[in-house]
Amino acid sequence: MARTILRAALIGGVALAFSGAPMSVAQQEAALVIQGGTLIDGNGGAPIPNATIVIQGNRILAAGRNARVPAGATIINAAGKFIVPGLIDAKGNWNWNYGEPNLIWGVTSVIVSGGRSNQGFAERDAINRGIYRGPRLFQTGVTLAGAGPMNNRPDNYRPGDGNRIIKTPEDAVAHVRTMVEAGADIITFQNGDGSLEAHRAGVVEAQRLGKGIDFRAMGPQVRASEVCDMGKGIVYVHTGNVGAQIAKDPMKWATYIGLPPDAYSDMDEAKVGPMIQKLVACDAYLEPDLMAADRGFHKNWARVQQEDREFMTTLPAYYPQHSARGVLENVKSPNTYLNAEQLQVRQTGFNNHMSFLKRFVAAGGKLVAASDAPQTHPGLGTHQEATAIVEDVGLTPMQGLQSATSWVADGFKLPDVGRVQAGKFADILIVNANPLADIKNLRNIDTVIKDGKVVDRRYDQNYKGNIFAARLDDDFGLSLGGDDWAAKNKEVNWNANSRNGGFAGAGGIDSEKSPTPGIEAFAPHTVLRGSPVTVVKLTGYNFVTGSKAFVDGNEVPAKVVSRTEVEVSVPANLLAEAGRRDIVVRNPKPLVSPVWGDTSNIAHLLVPYEFTKILPQPKW
Repeated sequence: MARTILRAALIGGVALAFSGAPMSVAQQEAALVIQGGTLIDGNGGAPIPNATIVIQGNRILAAGRNARVPAGATIINAAGKFIVPGLIDAKGNWNWNYGEPNLIWGVTSVIVSGGRSNQGFAERDAINRGIYRGPRLFQTGVTLAGAGPMNNRPDNYRPGDGNRIIKTPEDAVAHVRTMVEAGADIITFQNGDGSLEAHRAGVVEAQRLGKGIDFRAMGPQVRASEVCDMGKGIVYVHTGNVGAQIAKDPMKWATYIGLPPDAYSDMDEAKVGPMIQKLVACDAYLEPDLMAADRGFHKNWARVQQEDREFMTTLPAYYPQHSARGVLENVKSPNTYLNAEQLQVRQTGFNNHMSFLKRFVAAGGKLVAASDAPQTHPGLGTHQEATAIVEDVGLTPMQGLQSATSWVADGFKLPDVGRVQAGKFADILIVNANPLADIKNLRNIDTVIKDGKVVDRRYDQNYKGNIFAARLDDDFGLSLGGDDWAAKNKEVNWNANSRNGGFAGAGGIDSEKSPTPGIEAFAPHTVLRGSPVTVVKLTGYNFVTGSKAFVDGNEVPAKVVSRTEVEVSVPANLLAEAGRRDIVVRNPKPLVSPVWGDTSNIAHLLVPYEFTKILPQPKW
């Protein structure tokens, strides 16, 4: 059946799809078929030559040598090429500008293990609904962190934060349930610096609810060995700081939580075998983050540095340059920042770390490849990590491929991605050369298919991925901006003893001169698109009778309740579009301290699409 199509036609069709152009019923129902290539399906078995992959909608209907081609199908001729699963980044700390680079480099899924709260859910759902393009985002919501060695670190969570402190088993269970009910794809334990009992309870509950677990088990109380005792099939970020637990002198590394592999420099051979046996028995998935934590000691580091420089020459105008330049800072040669003794320790640690990882996989363990962006460039970083797993750890190219596909899917309990087989999402990479001959051939990309559609591998200067960003140069932070400024302003300009009314001096609600206002909290912090007029309560200081509120520069009704409270009515028309709405309070002149200005810091109100489920919000 000679219905092979030209690449230009495919790209044009994809451009129409992303522009929102309606598709006919016939277009929606037509199958997409990949024919003639060698299939490496991600399972680790022998490649299948002359394979046929049938895609209907966003799912794979069939994949193998004798799959039937439906009538009227659009066919991609992959003769002489190799078909592999779309890549999965096991840890791509997310920023809005990472969307297109990941797709262009064939990364069709990203695990966002750093908590992004409701913003993360909004971004994930917008991509899944085709609002703007990007890889599939598997979000953790809010991460769980320990309360410190004395179990007394306060939980200073505020709406929009990405982290909660857990002190008790009850805390952990409650937070896990909240995340799952809000739609979290995975559960992340952020540090391992806290109660063993609380972390264990959280792990047990997450596994009971069927969620994959991402554990940054750096310690000092909870590291890989302790997590292994909690449950099976967990992903250990930064290898779970195993090096500190197989050292000849454990006390020397008792408080070590650093990312570099220094602790492995003291590796006790007698402890290696038992630790590997234990981790394999609990089905551990180790995430070494070689490009981030072990950087600079790879066999081909000069090539990595050159790749990173070349990546920057391809970036579109919308990509923040500081984000790209930061990677070049991260990949500086170690001799520029380490002395001779430090270099020796780290080189020994690196060598031992690589040996440990190879022996772990030889015993049946699995590694997952993570870019740890912004430590690396998005998209490219996933390739570099998989390459390091082959070149430096010494795994086979097949294992390197699996570390960025099926092993990630299995580790995070994501059944729909990571393999090219019937029933999975149609996330597929077609490359021009055999990746089993050279893992770097994964970068020789012919076609990327994500969600059953061919990806246009050109940057779009009008890319809309920033619609939920508070600022273009700071994609994610607290819902409330200018914290430091607000704290200093309060220290200088707030008089807590001023009476709430009838006071003619500076600082009262009826002041003849206005102090500079500041916002310290607000609720609700998230309002779904299409909501009716919504009252947002601002709490802070230096609000006066004449204070006015502005949303995205538009004055809106505001009720000054007291010097510390303002109720702002956000009209429905300002909630009609998804994105961020910036709320500020402005005081009338004359001002007490003109140098501080008349305007508060910004409350960034998140407005997700109406199909996004959000975390519970505080009551007034």
